[in-house]
Amino acid sequence: MKQLFDETFSKNRTLWYGYFKDLEQADLIEEIEGIIQTDLEVANDVEATSWIFYREDTQKDALDEQIRSSIMVRFADGQYDAQYNMSDFEFVVQRATISTWLDRLEKQLNSK
Repeated sequence: MKQLFDETFSKNRTLWYGYFKDLEQADLIEEIEGIIQTDLEVANDVEATSWIFYREDTQKDALDEQIRSSIMVRFADGQYDAQYNMSDFEFVVQRATISTWLDRLEKQLNSK
């Protein structure tokens, strides 16, 4: 994935990356983990670091608006937390799968 932005504001660093195909992408968790570890090696004096990984494709929601899903990871106080921003369609048909995937991501990151 390509880094899009890197911004630090008030001791909070945020990095944006694009783009992943979908959660079924082979080695996506390992790719995210590698990016995070590399970014933390050059971390400045911050209290928390967050990453936003954008999905390549967009989806239309019920209002016919384009939605781009994203994986968000935050590292603070030695703990990783992950969230997935999704379209209404993904929520209806893939929420359980996404939740399971996020659990795997968090466990992998917090095992280090």
